[in-house]
Amino acid sequence: MCDMAFLLLTFFILTAKMKTPEPASFDVPASVATKKLPDKDVIRISISAEGGVFFSIGEQGLRREIIDVYSKTFNMPLSDKQKLQFELMETWGMPSSDLPVYLSMSDTKKKSYVQKGIPVDSTNNELKRWVAVAKSINKELRVAIKGDKDANYENFQKVIDSMRDMNLLHFSLITNLETKPSNL
Repeated sequence: MCDMAFLLLTFFILTAKMKTPEPASFDVPASVATKKLPDKDVIRISISAEGGVFFSIGEQGLRREIIDVYSKTFNMPLSDKQKLQFELMETWGMPSSDLPVYLSMSDTKKKSYVQKGIPVDSTNNELKRWVAVAKSINKELRVAIKGDKDANYENFQKVIDSMRDMNLLHFSLITNLETKPSNL
């Protein structure tokens, strides 16, 4: 019996996925939609209650390709060590000008660094750059928008306008399941 308990414990430890900490907290609104978001090929754009916009890509290899193309396209020189640090980040939300400094920080400094969000202004829309680079690498990527229920509608509108400007008219909204709908 003891062997079986250790075998089960080992199995759960080895198969568990570690959840990476997000740079902001998100209290997502509830809905009755039951369609599940896929685990792969998804760009997740998150909007915090403070109005910060964050970009997430789940696949580590894809993040490496994205930072390689982004740094070449927008003339942002990064060392191999900085690119490796970026590859390990699932979610980020800062202007591109702050990214090299952030990637050079120690892990303890990164934890105390406050990411304010990716600019989505009409004059400096870096969100469109990130999405364009990601879609140029993998055209099958789907866009999903996750917003805090207390986020300002204008911030949602800026993100949606950015997607519309790029002719990305199909995207998902991420919500929590309120109650399972009853079939009548």
